[in-house]
Amino acid sequence: MAINLAKRASDKVVERFKLGSCTEGIFSNRYRWTGVATVQVYSVDKLPLQEYDKTKESGSRFGALTELGDTVQEMTVTDDKAFNGSIDKGNNTAQLMVKAASGVLRRQTDEVIIPYVDKYRLKKLAAGAGTTATGVSLTKANALETIMTAGVAMSNKQVPREGRVLYIGESEAIKVKLADQVVGVDKLAEETLVQGVCGAIDGMQVRVVPDDYMPEDVVFMIVRRGCAVAPKKIETYRVLEEHPDIDGAVVQGRLLHDCFVLETLKDGIYVAKQA
Repeated sequence: MAINLAKRASDKVVERFKLGSCTEGIFSNRYRWTGVATVQVYSVDKLPLQEYDKTKESGSRFGALTELGDTVQEMTVTDDKAFNGSIDKGNNTAQLMVKAASGVLRRQTDEVIIPYVDKYRLKKLAAGAGTTATGVSLTKANALETIMTAGVAMSNKQVPREGRVLYIGESEAIKVKLADQVVGVDKLAEETLVQGVCGAIDGMQVRVVPDDYMPEDVVFMIVRRGCAVAPKKIETYRVLEEHPDIDGAVVQGRLLHDCFVLETLKDGIYVAKQA
């Protein structure tokens, strides 16, 4: 660790690049973890269809009586991360007060917490996918067709078209931008694809993310909004102005969170992986 003391220098910190969250807005808010670490979600089983027998004189004409069952999914929040940093008053004074504690918290959130949470969520979403296709390799000739074929597979499992989000890494997104059929994409999507920020392919919103955000070997992933939950059980960020162990401030933070794919809605996630 290096502590660089200022001589004659600007009192402005050179900020690093940062990204906003790419996973917010796709999770269900139907369940609450308030006061508990574990939530049980019940889903009701389906009943089999039977032939109606109108000639039957005794017993049920609706067929055999079947007791309605249910399935329980238990979800426990386990990912518990923290940080703990000191800002010595002597060093901070010598550095022209550029390490203001509130600024440290903001940078820690923007540059460490948000990227970590996004990567964690995408990994959990991929692991819980209802459909995983392997041996997928995108080229500019097949990129759009491959993505649309994935959408068809979801539709054939009765996953609604609205609310789908396509996640793809920067390198793979190049092949989509250069796709031979890109002229067939609607105007808004075409403009956005060129910008590489966000767009629409076959009704799916496109979210292009840094390559290292994507789980290992995943080429792209389609997620329908609401098929997963991402609870934040504890979210604590604080500055201790007076600390018995140092002459200065202590910056601390803790995030207890997790991400769960709802078992009955797992078909709302399609993952395309490399060979």
